[in-house]
Amino acid sequence: TSLSIGTGCLTFTKKTIQFGFVWFGVILIIGGLATYWTLVGLVRVAKKKGDMEYSSTCRKILGKVPSYLIDVFASLYSWGIIITYEIIMNSLIGRVIYTFFIDKKIYANFAAYESLKWNTAKMKAIVLVPLNALLFPLCLAKDIGKMKFFGFFGIIALAYIIIVLIIECPFFYSYFLKNVYVKEDKSTHPNWIDMTRAFNSDLDFFTGFATIVFAFANHQGALPVYRTLNTNDETIMNKVFSRSILLTLAIYFTTYISSFLTTPLKSEDLIIFRESIFSNDIFMNIAQISIILELFFLVPGNYNSMRISIFHVIYGSEEVRNIPNIIISFVTHVVSALIGAVYKEILNYISLLGGFCCTSICFLLPGWMMIKVEWETMTKTKRFFTVLGISLLCIIGYIGGIQAVILFFK
Repeated sequence: TSLSIGTGCLTFTKKTIQFGFVWFGVILIIGGLATYWTLVGLVRVAKKKGDMEYSSTCRKILGKVPSYLIDVFASLYSWGIIITYEIIMNSLIGRVIYTFFIDKKIYANFAAYESLKWNTAKMKAIVLVPLNALLFPLCLAKDIGKMKFFGFFGIIALAYIIIVLIIECPFFYSYFLKNVYVKEDKSTHPNWIDMTRAFNSDLDFFTGFATIVFAFANHQGALPVYRTLNTNDETIMNKVFSRSILLTLAIYFTTYISSFLTTPLKSEDLIIFRESIFSNDIFMNIAQISIILELFFLVPGNYNSMRISIFHVIYGSEEVRNIPNIIISFVTHVVSALIGAVYKEILNYISLLGGFCCTSICFLLPGWMMIKVEWETMTKTKRFFTVLGISLLCIIGYIGGIQAVILFFK
């Protein structure tokens, strides 16, 4: 969860520049409220059906096909997260190699080094091939209980990155004001409130919303968390989820504000990819290395989630079978590594996951279940706004996903 939050919020800077600083904050709040609404609704209808498992609750309410869709989207989402990790690790490893091992007199910046295909190919062959060879046996493991420690390490790594951003952003913004900003030149002004830039030919408003949906996606874990509570009281449930959303929003606001002040005009897909203004940016280098290590050990956990969903679809059981496990893990691992090696558009890939998988898991299916179970007890006004709200969230999310697919081929 910590790294899902991290890979979500660390991509916000580019979308903040497109949306405008103020409006991106408004959209974040809307995303948090929408997530809270459908989370609470999902748990409420699950309680009424006496089942605290997402897929089986869906089967009881909507039938077999929608319940299979949950498992399919969950499988694709888990695999998509693995590919996202591969892309990020690939980019971070390249930057770490450039920082510590490449002569800066020959290559003035990372972009100059990466632009030479032979350098990039050597980097991937030397580092990524053995890295993925080490990963494969871990991905076959059926018991990942001993890797829970790395979830806590992820929280520490994310907290460390946010602290570094907060401390460094005043220096970056001062540098921007002294060296880039020109009062008479509007092209050098930060976008504080102009949302029209997001409504362009690339449909950045929709892909940006899909990115936010990805960042808030946690519905699959809601019912297991609710099962751990010592009470079935709805007030306690609302407090748990409201505090969770508020904490997530606090992390997101802190990150997007400090990230925007760091790169107010132009940003990389992830803020930790930004060019440094310091001669020695050791603190960000440590953050990059910690994320590489954390992602490396999180990949097997996501393979486990993907495997469970795939086996549930194929065999109707979560029991992991040895031969299918090896075949599925090998094929998906090779494909993930290849995509991670050749594809660099992280933000577009996250928009794709958010637009299709997360919109379905977070809005479409919970909203559909809420409407079907509670329709008779709803007032006409509540019926109208429930249908309208779910429809708008799904339409915007799916348009973002479709546009992400189109951008793949541009």
